[in-house]
Amino acid sequence: MSLKMRGSWHDKGIREYSISTQGPEIKASFRNLEGIISGSPTRVVINEKSELSRIAQKVQGITTENLGI
Repeated sequence: MSLKMRGSWHDKGIREYSISTQGPEIKASFRNLEGIISGSPTRVVINEKSELSRIAQKVQGITTENLGI
């Protein structure tokens, strides 16, 4: 089952979920893993400070080309 939301800022993380007699339960998102959808997840070490900086630059539309670097 896939839950989708279009046209708004939303969490793009992949989360574990379960469905019981009480209804669906959405659990925490998978972090520091790649290859989840392919069925071969592997742990990835991410420098969080660098990753946050990269995301902030992308959101602001700043790239190395714009900066002339």
